[in-house]
Amino acid sequence: MKESTRAAALVTARLLIALACVVTVVVARPTVGWGSLAVMLVALAVLIGLLADYNRKFR
Repeated sequence: MKESTRAAALVTARLLIALACVVTVVVARPTVGWGSLAVMLVALAVLIGLLADYNRKFR
């Protein structure tokens, strides 16, 4: 696989994961309970992980 194709696929995958996490947090927000809190915390942890991975190359 070409480097440019691999990079584009990686950016697309990260974008889809981030979008899914944001949608998960927004959908789980109105629900009250420990389960929805856990779902939102996991989604936010994934978003922080994506941000850390993105920032790693710009140290």
